[in-house]
Amino acid sequence: MSYQNFEKAMELAPTCKFFTTAGGRTPTEIKKAEQMLGIRFSRQCKEFYEKFGYLSFYGTEIFGIDPDDDSGILEGNSVAYALNDRQEFHLPNEWIPIYNYENGNMAYLDYTSLNIEQEPRVIMAFYNGDAVEFVETLAEDLGTFLLQLIQAHLNK
Repeated sequence: MSYQNFEKAMELAPTCKFFTTAGGRTPTEIKKAEQMLGIRFSRQCKEFYEKFGYLSFYGTEIFGIDPDDDSGILEGNSVAYALNDRQEFHLPNEWIPIYNYENGNMAYLDYTSLNIEQEPRVIMAFYNGDAVEFVETLAEDLGTFLLQLIQAHLNK
């Protein structure tokens, strides 16, 4: 069911109000991001980056990757966010930020917990002053997380 949720999310995303993407990323950019993060992206993540690069709709922003961006701007770029937060906040290397709730909580791909399709779960965590602390599991994988956000938007 996991990959089906991803496919449905990818199909529905363009129907969201104010749908915007950065355009897809190349295999070279994806490989460079993997090397910088020390992570091998899952199938869903690679397809997301290849198709959209990053995704935004009506106040919702799913971070993409831009391994060549050295502007220092974190928002929207999982690579910059992860590298910064590893250094500043002791973010586990296996957690990749993908969504900012703007209330101190962030959603992360958690590569320490893979489902049967080898997809990382999506978790919520926050910085407690010492380290980034797990709050809850949000979804089995990226596709399910995306589908939840998109359906919530479409049902408004």
